[in-house]
Amino acid sequence: MSLQDKKKWNQKYRDAEYISGKEPCEWLTDNADLLTGKGKALDLATGEGRNAVYAASLGYDVLAVDVSDIGIKKAKALALEKKLNINALVADLDDYEFDKDTFDLVMCFNFLERKLFPKIRQSLKPGGLIFYETFTLDYLKYSGFKKEWVLGYNELLNVFQNFRILRYREVDRDEKGFASLVARKKES
Repeated sequence: MSLQDKKKWNQKYRDAEYISGKEPCEWLTDNADLLTGKGKALDLATGEGRNAVYAASLGYDVLAVDVSDIGIKKAKALALEKKLNINALVADLDDYEFDKDTFDLVMCFNFLERKLFPKIRQSLKPGGLIFYETFTLDYLKYSGFKKEWVLGYNELLNVFQNFRILRYREVDRDEKGFASLVARKKES
């Protein structure tokens, strides 16, 4: 990421309105039966914090990380509005230090940086869950995205092949193309 990325996302989040709304991603709520609400959660590229706040509402001790200080400010405001607490950090994920075996839950929605995959896997405790959802090659038909910004077909399955895949889908409909995964890190 870069200063340019920070400026782009600050520009996007500058309005009082929440661009994706205040409710969590559907993939997260549809699979909430897998969430225990116990332990530490990490929300990568949290944006305005809707998923981080949802995880906090379930009982997780949440760390929300994003490059945008405006996004983080809105995430904190959303948590306050819902009378919840999240820890929030403005950080460039390229430079962020992932602690090993720390999180019971890692969430990543609508963000892709392939070099973070090994760090994400290592940051989860054995038995921890990864919730990941982002755009696939199918989305290129509907957007101006670059190919390197989207997942290849079955890419998430390959990235997390040493995990137990609990739920997975690839969707191409209504001008949306994305993959969604929930996987559990194997116990040592």
